[in-house]
Amino acid sequence: MICPQCRSPECLRSRRSGVIDFFCSGLGLRPWRCETCDLRFYANRVAVYFSRYAHCPRCGNFDLDRIASSRVDQRGFAIIMRLLGFPAYRCDPCREKFFTLLPYRRIVPSMIPAIERK
Repeated sequence: MICPQCRSPECLRSRRSGVIDFFCSGLGLRPWRCETCDLRFYANRVAVYFSRYAHCPRCGNFDLDRIASSRVDQRGFAIIMRLLGFPAYRCDPCREKFFTLLPYRRIVPSMIPAIERK
């Protein structure tokens, strides 16, 4: 998980507290807390802030490779997406191939060290 504010990979699941947290859990979002900047945010595979960019639907990876649309399996709406000219991507870690209309932006974690807590 990457923090939407400082882009640190040092994020841990936070405990649910209150009605809003339980409502968001019903929507599939879980609370997270960044250990570097102490920001609390909601996410499933990716943070809600980053969900507007192209990401792997299986693992949430943002480092995607552009591939030919003929390489994506013909399941679901893939045939329609291929005919409409949607861009096709491949996630290297999980090898998922998919179409998306979301804009591509490579988002990588920053190398800011985590603050030591006492």
